Amino acid sequence: MQRQCELGRRWFSRCGAPAIGSCQYCGRSFCEQHGTLEDEYQEICNRPLCREKQADVRVHLTYKRQAWERNRGLRCGHPDCLERPTGQCSRCRLLFCEGHLLDRMETVRQGFSQISRPVSVCEHCSARLQLWSRR
Repeated sequence: MQRQCELGRRWFSRCGAPAIGSCQYCGRSFCEQHGTLEDEYQEICNRPLCREKQADVRVHLTYKRQAWERNRGLRCGHPDCLERPTGQCSRCRLLFCEGHLLDRMETVRQGFSQISRPVSVCEHCSARLQLWSRR
């Protein structure tokens, strides 16, 4: 059975054209009109939220590369900080000084239940959490 495009024209109407891919961010199948197959096997639909997440990943990878270079020099991953790292971000796994790590509670799904746990995150990863919690 061939998959059909799950994106649509209006609220309760689906396109229905043959699907060419499945969005890596929302999981919806899409046709040539409603998404693209990109380099490195990336499949992304045209929903604004999915395109926003794609752009965020590009920014995040650049940030990680730069922070990693600072960590190699035994410095905090935050731009322009000369302190030595004292902790690790729970998200990006890069190293930061105490002043650039935020302690917060994170809720995660474990099986059928949700649990809250303490995490330390850098300012960059903390700012990304809101985008990535949206569906």
